[in-house]
This record gives sequence, C-alpha cells and structure tokens, in this order.
Amino acid sequence: MMLIGETDGSDWPTSKRRREDEIVVEGGEAATDKRKEEGGDWLCCVCMERDKGAAFIPCGHTFCRVCSRDLWAHRGGCPVCNRPILEILDIF
Repeated sequence: MMLIGETDGSDWPTSKRRREDEIVVEGGEAATDKRKEEGGDWLCCVCMERDKGAAFIPCGHTFCRVCSRDLWAHRGGCPVCNRPILEILDIF
C-alpha cells in the first residue's frame, strides 16, 4: 500500500469536471473549453452544470436562471451572502 506522498498521482482518477472541459479537436489535440479561454468563471456554483445568466437584486451574486428562480421561490435569500432576494435580473 502506497501513501499519498509516495505516489506520482498518475493512478488517480481524472475528475469529471476536467474531462468535460476538454474538447478533442481534429488531429487529436485537446483544446480548452470556451469558458477557460475567456478567463471568466461562468459556471453556476449551485448546480455546477449551467452557465450563469441571472443576478440577484440587491446583492448582485450570479447564478443560472433555473437555480435563481428556485432559490427565490424556496429559500428567499442569496446562498452566498444570505441577503433577501428582492428581484432577479436576467443578465445574458
């Protein structure tokens, strides 16, 4: 049995997120996903699946539209800062 510090990490499974962010292009080379090229963090931190597209008023924290509506209806407050959600602004 090898300890974590004794391995080179090559036998560790690649995370699903990393595999999904890589796109195989013609010629077999891996290219980064559009989100990585733009340098922005556009992934919703609640569902980790969809791109952000809505902002809460007044705090301005952003989430995808589906999670935004669900949080407003069921929680009533922002999961980041816990301020009450007064309105949802679609930003894209």
